[in-house]
Parts: sequence; structure tokens; C-alpha cells
Amino acid sequence: MYARIRWISISLILFLSTTLIGQAQQSPVPRVWTITADTNPTDASQRTFTVQFSEAVTGVDRTDFAIAGDVQFTSITDVTAIDDTADTYRVVVVLNGPSTQLALTLFDDDSIRNDAGIPLGGEGISNGNAVSDVISINTVAQMQPQMQPRVDAPTSVSNRVGIGSSIALTSNNIPVISYFDKTNEDLKLAVCNDTNCTSPIISTLDSSVGNSWYSAIALTSNDIPVISYFDAANQDLKFAVCNDTNCTSPIISTLDSIGAVGYMTSITLISTDIPIISYYDDTNVDLKLAICNNTACTSPTISTLDSTGDVGWYSSITRTSNDIPVISYYDWTNGNLKLAVCNIPTCTSPTISTLDSIGDVGYYTSIALTSTDIPVISYHDVANQDLKLAVCNNPACTSPTISTLDYATHLGYYSSITLTSANIPIISYFDYSYDDLKLAVCNNSACTSPTLSTVDSTGHVGEYISLALTSTDIPVISYYDQTNGNLKLYHAPVIIDQGKPNSFNTLTPTANQRITTTTPTLIWQASTYATSYEYCYSTSPNTCTTWLSTGVSTNVMLTGLTHNTTYYWQVRAVNTSGTRIANGGTMHNFTVTLPPAAFTKSAPTNNATRQRTSITLSWAASTRATSYEYCIALTTATCTTWKSTGTARTATITGLAKNKTYFWQVRAKNAGGTTLSNSTFWKFTTAP
Repeated sequence: MYARIRWISISLILFLSTTLIGQAQQSPVPRVWTITADTNPTDASQRTFTVQFSEAVTGVDRTDFAIAGDVQFTSITDVTAIDDTADTYRVVVVLNGPSTQLALTLFDDDSIRNDAGIPLGGEGISNGNAVSDVISINTVAQMQPQMQPRVDAPTSVSNRVGIGSSIALTSNNIPVISYFDKTNEDLKLAVCNDTNCTSPIISTLDSSVGNSWYSAIALTSNDIPVISYFDAANQDLKFAVCNDTNCTSPIISTLDSIGAVGYMTSITLISTDIPIISYYDDTNVDLKLAICNNTACTSPTISTLDSTGDVGWYSSITRTSNDIPVISYYDWTNGNLKLAVCNIPTCTSPTISTLDSIGDVGYYTSIALTSTDIPVISYHDVANQDLKLAVCNNPACTSPTISTLDYATHLGYYSSITLTSANIPIISYFDYSYDDLKLAVCNNSACTSPTLSTVDSTGHVGEYISLALTSTDIPVISYYDQTNGNLKLYHAPVIIDQGKPNSFNTLTPTANQRITTTTPTLIWQASTYATSYEYCYSTSPNTCTTWLSTGVSTNVMLTGLTHNTTYYWQVRAVNTSGTRIANGGTMHNFTVTLPPAAFTKSAPTNNATRQRTSITLSWAASTRATSYEYCIALTTATCTTWKSTGTARTATITGLAKNKTYFWQVRAKNAGGTTLSNSTFWKFTTAP
């Protein structure tokens, strides 16, 4: 569950984040759900934090908490349960100085446990740690509400900056944002100095580009910004490639100038930092693609991907793990959401498909790919004014699952989607009814029950949204504040954490099963929220210590096992929050028992004649056999009664009839099965 997130200002000093930690779902182990600070204290000399756990816990005291920040002016004086449920605790921090910046940290040392004795976060220290956002406090001043922090603010409300924003994060999670200054008709860039962008470097990349509305940014592997954008003054698709991370001297070039081109551009980089750009051709009303030849895009290849009507609006591009472009877009002629899946990196023959055609759908598309290259697309349903999601079933999206995530009124404008490390969708979007910026955090990859929250409602805010996730799955959003004409940034104090992978079980071999091969395949169920799996096996119970990864595969073939040996095995699901062992932690075992080896019959020889009516059958030994059985009859069909000889390899038969043909067979047995001698019956004939 996720708390609604608001930012509070404290007099002249920065802001207060009221909610830090949110968990998308309960798990079998206790967790911290939220740490909330008192935003309206009656006593200026102290602050109260409320720590909510996922269930009732004990062992919570002052030793579990610490203060980060100006610790010389603070002390923790009280930690008490708020009521008898024991799932919510109050932590009182006394302020002993005139001003303080602080954060409350909970350190998990396994002393906090639920009623079943399970420690916070599961066994192991620090896996249940939680930390609040920094509180900036003036103990004298009265606290007043404040908007989200501004990255770029105009000199007057008549000026407008922040139109068409696009965000990317550096390798150390620092935001970099491209956007338009509508008043001065400039393309601008904000390079942040930290994750919260407290002192960004603002620069103008291209002056007098006209009243443009869309830009798209990407960062190379060494964090160099590249930006595609529309030059409204000249009706061109343009491109800016920076010379360094601060973009002190960008190189500006025109990529396409044939007609009015470059509207609603979207950019991605392939694995070698080569840009690929999708955009709308307003002259020919087509979806177009520019594939660059190098990072500077000096000689791009321009192609038309779809020209069947007025198509290509709100294009959003990404690329697969093998650099194949995939683009979602809106078909204005038919009112449909469409998808172009390229066949090769140069996209010579894309596969075009319609994903949703019910009503007028597909505005403000935004696309992301799972770790297995499955498309997931957010978009606006114009007819019903809803936020919708298309979750594809395969890379070609032959049969997508369509769902409505938020369905009040006028929702889903400017949608922007990304996926967590566990392939869970997160979507930011604009609520036109209330002029708010909203966030949908999905509960699973299909987003069956998303958590919806308003993250900024201070005026008319939330247009021209761009969403990115940090390496720890924290949402960072750039957007436009129309009321104040600002470019704003939302850096979520909520860690998008689905918890450890869900419970799951092994499938085969089953417990205590006998295996008749030395190369068995271990198979297990998929675990929700798992990003990979690891397995181990051993010949002794509870000594399985070497874990080997299978990646995302839910099976693995073992080799080199030996006959008549019992093996113990286990699998665990892995994600950034920890591991979950299959079968509730119980190891299963199987025994390798190979069937008896091939062997031959000895006497009487096949087709022997003039045999006595009393005769001894004999045969060779079979490796791995624990016993033998034989049968003898006048026909092979009637040879159904098998008699055991134990470990003996002979059997004496008496009372046979004269001048008759008899058929006989021997089979070797063990716990792994039976093996017939010579694979066929032998026969002999008695004397007249």
C-alpha cells in the first residue's frame, strides 16, 4: 500500500516529506510500511514520528532508532505503541537548538519480531531498515504548506518554463531534464547537482525554436545528454548532442526538414549509444523513424513506418535487448492505439498492429519493455476519459490484456510509464478534473490492483510529464506547473518495494522420488516479484550452501549424478529486497537409481533342439540387478507368470512335455526398474 505523498514547507527552510516507506503488499515477514512526521506540531521543541508496521510487532524501543542530520541538537526521548494493536509506534524527538535538519532511521537488528517470532524483514540484520526523508525545521517559525521543489522558475508569472519536459537519470541517479521556455522560445536543459535537484545548472541549448511543445532526452553510457526536439519556427526535427555532462557546448543539427516534421518526438539509444528517434510527420500525417549512424547523428536514415491514414501521434519509442525498435502511437484516423515492432535494428519491415480500438483510444502513449522484451503501454482513453494499460503477451503483442487503471473523469493525460526491476509498471499522469499530478503504482506485472495517489495538487500542475526510476526503483518525475509557469521535479520519498518474492514450490522431482537418469531436470513454479532464481543440491541434508543462478529460468538440468545416491535440493527466488526459499524452506530429496544393465541368456541356446524334459535355464549377470525373474511357456503370449530366483542366475525346470517348443525369458530387477535379457524371447524344443 502507498501513502498519499505531500511536501510541506517549514518557514524559510526547504520542505518536509511526510511519508517515506511504502510497501506494495503484505508479505509473510513483518515490514515497515510508513514513517510519518507530525506536520502540525503543538510543541515547537519536539517532533513526533509515527512508525507503522505491516502487523503487530514487539521489541520496539529507543535502541532501534537513530537521528541523522544535526544530531547534536536532538535526542529520542520516547518510543511507545499507540494502541493495543502494537502495529503503530510513536517516536518523540526533542529539538535542543534553534534550527535542525534531521531524518529518523530505523536499524533492523532482528530484535523487532511479530507474534510468530519472525524478525523484521526476515532473518538477517539490516534487511528491514527504513529511513525517513530529511526534515528541515525552524523551531521558532510557523510551518506553512509549499509546492513541490522548482527546478526552473520564471522571473514573472507571465513567463512560462517547463513545457514539453523529458527526464533521464545519470548512472548515479542524478536527474537531467530537457524542456522548452515558452516565453523566450528556447530549448533548455537542467542538469541537477543531486537527486533532489536543489541547485540545477540551467542552460539554453537552442534559441528561437518557436512555440515548441515536445522534447525527448536520453543519456549515453557515460551520461552525455542527447535531445531530439521540434523546431516550430522552421517546422523541423532537430537534434542536440552535448559535449559533456553539463552540455556546455552542444552541437545542434537538423535531422529532417522535408515538410512539417518532428512533432511529438521520442528518443532511445541502442547499446552502442546510437540514437533512434520516432516522430510525427504533420505534412504527410505519417509515423516516421530516424536511425542515426553515430552518437552525433551526422547522417541519419529516415524512413516512414506507417502511412495508413493520419498516424504517428504521441509516439513513444524503446528498444529490445537486441536493439530492435518498438514504438507505440496513436492512429488519429481510426482512433486506435497502435504498435510498430521492427524486424531488425534498421526497421526495414515493421509489423504494425492495433492494440486497442474500442472507442477513441491511444492519446499520450508511453511504452516500456520487461526484462524479456514484452511491451507494456500506458495511454489515455479519449472516449471514456480514463487511464488505460495494455500488457502484452509476447514481444509482438499478438493478444494484449487491456485494463483501466483510473476511471473517474478526465484522467490519463500525459501518461509516462516505466517498470521496476521486478517488471512492475509505474505510471505518472495528469488528472485534468482536479489539475493534479497523479501516480499509479501497480501491484503486479498485470497491474490488477494499482495504488493511486496524488503527488502534487498545488494549483494547475502535472502536464508534460516525464517519469524515470532510480536504480532502487524510486520514481522521479519532471512536469509543468501551469499556475506558476514553473518546471517542477518530484523525487518520491516512497521506495517502490514489492517486498521479497512471493512464496512458491518446487514441482519435480517430487519429494522422495526415484530418478532413473543421471541428468534429471529440476523444475519449480514461478514466484511473483522474482527477478532471478538460484538452486543448490547436495548429498547431505541441510548442507546445501553453493547457490547457482538460472537467471529467469524456472528449470535447470543437472549432470554428473551417480547411481544409488540420494540428493537434496532447493531453489530460491531473488529480487532486490531479498530471497524467498521454495516449499517454505523445506528441502526435497530424490534418489538416482538406474535400471539394471543389459545382459544375455546363456543356456539352453536359442533354437536348441532335443532337450531333456528336465532342464536348467542360465543367464549372465546384470550390473545393478538386485534380483532376477524368469518365465517359460508354450507361446510368448502365455508367458505371463514370472518366478523369482532371487540373486541366483539359474533355474531348474522339470516336467516338460516331449516334442514341444518352449519360449523363455529372464528379466533383471532393482528399485529403478526391470531390464529384459537380449530384449527378446529364446526358444528350445524337447526331444520326442
